[in-house]
Amino acid sequence: MFHAELEEKKAKGSKSSKDKDGEELDQVVGNAEDEIGDRIHSIRHDELLYGEGALLARFAPFVVGICRKYPKHKVWGLIAGFQLVDIAAQDPLVQNVATVALGKLLCISSKFCEENLYLLFRILETSEDATIRSNAVIALGDIALSFSNIIDENSHELYRGLSDSVVQVKKNALMVLTHLILNAMIKVKGQLGEMAKCLEDKDSRIQDLAKLFFKELSTKENAIYNNLPDGKIIMIFFTVN
Repeated sequence: MFHAELEEKKAKGSKSSKDKDGEELDQVVGNAEDEIGDRIHSIRHDELLYGEGALLARFAPFVVGICRKYPKHKVWGLIAGFQLVDIAAQDPLVQNVATVALGKLLCISSKFCEENLYLLFRILETSEDATIRSNAVIALGDIALSFSNIIDENSHELYRGLSDSVVQVKKNALMVLTHLILNAMIKVKGQLGEMAKCLEDKDSRIQDLAKLFFKELSTKENAIYNNLPDGKIIMIFFTVN
């Protein structure tokens, strides 16, 4: 009997030792993961677009320069056979590609985003090319996924596309806002009235998207009530139904 008790104590001691070793190992692994995460965060935000010799750091100023439409700005581009060629910054295709590239760069670094986000807003407001405006709207949706706090501070700019004269731009803006609002990626700050206007849009596709948005929003507790005046709530109720 004494022997059995001794074996039981040894087993408990061995189990306790293993548990302790396991906890220490988990702690070491956790610390290592935190260090790796911090390092990756630092590389993404501080080095990819700002590090000495970083490839993207060399091209980012060109992209920003094109989007600013400097009259005398030239970009040296590489084509097949490594032949160098001048590309005029005023070329519509180059402007379009540069806008898309700017949107991608803004998703990388919060520092770069804070410095250049205003440029994307200006493109959305002033560009005469509907395709460029559409790409700018889509880019804002992507940026919101990366830096929701930065976009949330400028959320009023997201609604600018809803008043665009081109249906495609308006549609993209409505779809982006629908995704961001329903998934709580941005806060609604009294701008739902702009969404409500889409219920009376001339284009049936815009009307349908707006109805779908408010239908989904109505499933969230008090979401419409808390963000719209009573008159607009009644108007939406009768329009959707």
